[in-house]
Amino acid sequence: MHARFSPASSWVIPRGVKKVKFRSIPLFLSLLFLLSFGCLDTRVKKDLTLSRDFSPRAYPTLGVINLDPRIQFSQYVGAELLKKGYKVKEGETVGQLLKKEGLLKEEAPDTRTLAKIGDLLQVQGIVLCSVLEFSRFRDAYRLGIKCLDPNTGDTLWYAEGSKESRKGQKSNELLKEIVVACLNRLPLLPGQKIS
Repeated sequence: MHARFSPASSWVIPRGVKKVKFRSIPLFLSLLFLLSFGCLDTRVKKDLTLSRDFSPRAYPTLGVINLDPRIQFSQYVGAELLKKGYKVKEGETVGQLLKKEGLLKEEAPDTRTLAKIGDLLQVQGIVLCSVLEFSRFRDAYRLGIKCLDPNTGDTLWYAEGSKESRKGQKSNELLKEIVVACLNRLPLLPGQKIS
């Protein structure tokens, strides 16, 4: 014969088992909640949108331009594009050349200026790097990376990413982390392998 289940007997604590004090349970739960809440925001919030017209084969050489003179991160964008197999023209020499020609400003260039930049750099696409938001108080960034066709001004792809730094993390490490996460899904140039 089977023993009958009695709800009253299920609440009885067997001998030898220590009782847990109820005031430690809320403390444990609140600590668990705080730890999980703090760990939720450790990843980069990112988005990459590709145009239907974008074909990596048609845009093998890209010029990378930093639009914000105070916060430089175009070197990280250039490095990620090189890993994907693209040829990249980037750096201070490009910036100095464009300034010398009067083509580099803090705002995004118009279609006529894009065409001049494309001809000058001999590139099929121009990647504009901009800081959309920056919070010195929280040390957080929101970056925008846009690739344009210099002949038409059409957007080929657009990546955006944001993150707040971890304690002790340097700004340049944070910028690099955001860029790497944003461009992770950008297609490789055909014939290239992920490095």
